[in-house]
Amino acid sequence: MVRLNFCAMWLLLTAIGLAPPTRAQQKTAYELLPDTCQAVVWIPDTNELIDRWDNTQLAELAADSAVRPFWEDQKQEVEKRFVEAGWRLNIKPQDLVDVAAGQTALAWMERPGVKAFELALIADVVDDKKLVDALLAKIDKQLRERQAETLKLSFEGEAIAKYSLKRPGELLSQETYFCVVGNQLLAADSELLIKDLIVRAKGGTTPRNVLATDPVFVAGRQELAISHSSQIEYFVRPIGFAKVLRAIGGKRSNSSTDILAVLQNQGFGAIQCVCGEIELGKEDYDIKHRGYTLAELPLPLSAAILNFPNKAKAEIPNFVTKNISSMLVTFWNSQEAFWKAEGLVDEMAGQKGVFEEVIKGIKTDPSGPKIDIKEEVLPFFTNDIYSISDTIEPVTTDSHRNLIALRVTEPKKLAEVLRRAMKNEPDTEREPGEDEIWKKVHRPDSAVDNLEDFGDFGAPQAANADKPWLSSWAITVHGDYFIFASHVEMIKEAIEQAKSGQPSPLAKEPDFDRVRGALISVFGDKPNSFWQVLRSDRSYRMQYELFRKGELKQSQSMLASILDRLLQTDTEIKKNDVQRVNGQKLPEFDEISHYLQPSGLVIQTTARGWAFGSLLLSPPKKNDVSGVSATRVSNTDADTSPNR
Repeated sequence: MVRLNFCAMWLLLTAIGLAPPTRAQQKTAYELLPDTCQAVVWIPDTNELIDRWDNTQLAELAADSAVRPFWEDQKQEVEKRFVEAGWRLNIKPQDLVDVAAGQTALAWMERPGVKAFELALIADVVDDKKLVDALLAKIDKQLRERQAETLKLSFEGEAIAKYSLKRPGELLSQETYFCVVGNQLLAADSELLIKDLIVRAKGGTTPRNVLATDPVFVAGRQELAISHSSQIEYFVRPIGFAKVLRAIGGKRSNSSTDILAVLQNQGFGAIQCVCGEIELGKEDYDIKHRGYTLAELPLPLSAAILNFPNKAKAEIPNFVTKNISSMLVTFWNSQEAFWKAEGLVDEMAGQKGVFEEVIKGIKTDPSGPKIDIKEEVLPFFTNDIYSISDTIEPVTTDSHRNLIALRVTEPKKLAEVLRRAMKNEPDTEREPGEDEIWKKVHRPDSAVDNLEDFGDFGAPQAANADKPWLSSWAITVHGDYFIFASHVEMIKEAIEQAKSGQPSPLAKEPDFDRVRGALISVFGDKPNSFWQVLRSDRSYRMQYELFRKGELKQSQSMLASILDRLLQTDTEIKKNDVQRVNGQKLPEFDEISHYLQPSGLVIQTTARGWAFGSLLLSPPKKNDVSGVSATRVSNTDADTSPNR
């Protein structure tokens, strides 16, 4: 039952695929895939992954009897959603469980010469022809029941099963190819790719080079110092895979500007890859994730805004309350990086000089605030940035709150600048009380709201354009911090905590302390450019409860936006009003919250990019009065940095 629930959880959360081979003569997926690969998820041993998954709290959650009715009721709908979101190989992950005998990999390739992508699955299978034939027969039956056209092909002496399936509303048929070479099941959605894989699986060569020898792939894994002890590995080319996701989602920009092309032009293509490894089911943590982002440093043009020295403060500011659900601390070289945005802004606007004109207008426009950003704002900011969030009850679509605070050197001067700015800001008013807090409310009948119909830079928006992320916000300068929040109440609570004169009570919270200790124990105590603590039992409450009620799409959460794009076809995105996966049979959040342990993240800037590491903790041991289990992390698990 746990294995089946593993498959169900796999489908709902990521659909990332299934992937060293158990027999020395078989090649790894990295040796079979072409170097046009934009993303790959590789599982060295599928059975080991499932066994290690069984040791995690997430597996227990998936197997909980209170959750099972949801899986049973929505299984077909979830599978349908992922088929429509780009899972084009027409094979279910649970179908592979009984025949898995080593690696499994899922990969997305750029299709040469066209704006499309290729998808491939590689899986080592048991040396049992009867079982493998039964799997192929099952796939054949399922596709024939969906009225797929079938064709038997042969290449290099190997039999290929081709299926052509036309989905409703599409002119072209979707093709899927299956072939078994030795003890490897190969599946692809293009004839060129399946033949490519067959040639390599049989020991031959093809015109396309392989991923294993790709310079970026090799360099990224070298910087990661991959351990070969994980259950999952991955490799992603960010912009290339973003293009794949755009092709999968089918959502087109309302603007004539190609955002991905702009990012490429502005130097973000210098971020060459992200690679990582994930280890499951250890004694002190459910998930250990190490990764590396390889880049050509220093980054050129506007990409240079990504300037994060390893100076993130370890101390918690005194305005942070004990009830937050997440906290992110970073150090951003704002004095230099801010001006690097000029090229990005200009190209997004489609006109050179827009950034300069905006900065100049803020300073000189007679009807504006007359603020000199260069002289009156940036010099007062330090590089210390804090981002916190929480969720208030009862849970509604407006329950999630965010606050960003930047430490400043001249709070009185900056408060005066803010006062001038807010007096010129439409629909803005000062909150009553002794503290000078400015708030803005999005009024549907306001002139500003009407202007928003024209989107950025006067370009009319389509009817299905995304709504503003925040319908209201608040801003202030208090103590040594410039504070911006989604809710004015969150700022008031932060000020009240700061006025108490006491250190932040968050530091004494057992779950927070456990995560901070575990991150240091596993990844070392070196300075970081980012660190984060996520209290999962608090962070996911809103999304979960809204999902149960069918209201997740109406929330202002990032998760809702991601699910919209992953789980909807282009047609459904235009409707944009229905949550298609029904969560009504899920139990209330309090029934499953004990499965959700806290997690944490650290990022370090290096000479060639960024190393990062994260942990999802396992439950504290019963004899741990303090709840701190980090000290029991073994020496063999302790690294000196996220990538070593």
